Amino acid sequence: MMAFMGVMPTYVMAQKATDAFVKMEEHNMFSQCFVPCDTNGDGIVTYGEAAAATMLSLEKGGRMNIIEDYSFLKYFPNLVALSVGNTTLEVIDMHYLKKLRIVNVTNALWLKKIIVGGDFAPEITGENVEDPNRESVKVEFWVEDSVARELLHSGYDYVEPIKQDGQTFYVVGKSAIDGPYGLWHNGKLEVPCEYSLEAIKENYFTVQVQEAPVGIDFKDEGVRDFCLRNKHVDVDKDGNISLDEAAAVTKLSLMNFRSFIRNIKSYEDLLYFPNLEYFHAGFSYAETVDVSCCPKLKELDLSDCRMLKRIVLAKGCKPEIKYPVAYKGEQAKIEYKKQ
Repeated sequence: MMAFMGVMPTYVMAQKATDAFVKMEEHNMFSQCFVPCDTNGDGIVTYGEAAAATMLSLEKGGRMNIIEDYSFLKYFPNLVALSVGNTTLEVIDMHYLKKLRIVNVTNALWLKKIIVGGDFAPEITGENVEDPNRESVKVEFWVEDSVARELLHSGYDYVEPIKQDGQTFYVVGKSAIDGPYGLWHNGKLEVPCEYSLEAIKENYFTVQVQEAPVGIDFKDEGVRDFCLRNKHVDVDKDGNISLDEAAAVTKLSLMNFRSFIRNIKSYEDLLYFPNLEYFHAGFSYAETVDVSCCPKLKELDLSDCRMLKRIVLAKGCKPEIKYPVAYKGEQAKIEYKKQ
């Protein structure tokens, strides 16, 4: 049993026999937060009702209800928008919410970081930028490896597990972009952070020379980097995207926490991904996005293509399109190209 701390706490329960999740106590102001989830109005939010919720606001309890435990969020896996309410926590783990797109932190005055588990960094709203004592809330992506996760929490910006001879070593860096890098092993920093990534790998790991596999020669470095970091694209994790791997991809996103330092300039490389059904074009100033080589597209997210004027689709392809804010008030024009 977990409790929300406050004058009148609401108790969050997991009773499989009754399928009950949240039992709402009468006169408990905080319980009002869950009323929209209680679709049949019986005062109990079941697992099914919680799983069906896409929005949750924890603000209605007022400042007397201070939330100290957010682990109940695992019962709301389909939330798209969340208002975290009043809390003194500096870190909130919400990695269960892989679909989250908006997080409101208006009353989370102490919050410094949220941990998310999806492929996208949600939009943070409600920050009072004029408050000199308030830090911007940072987004950290959930890492499955527990040691790597602890290293990230300890202050490293870059952590890469490498297995060799039955052991796991961790290349760590003080900056995810420039380093310097070191080597963590057996619970300590065995090689100090004063080397380049190439020097660490060359000098401390056995390099097996083998014939380079035939793969894609990407035109755009940003597209290449996103594909190499995506375990659903570089399936064999060999640091190379083969033509077969690319052809097998049906969902591709070029947007995550690195997006705003990686401007996608060209979409020529999409010709290697003819079976895409979902595509997020990432952050780009390109005026034209040509996806005519992807005739199976069903969803096309162009919301971060800031200067978009023209979209080129395959003939007969009519995906659901998420547009950016209209550039100079003009909506992007759609053209169709015969394959």
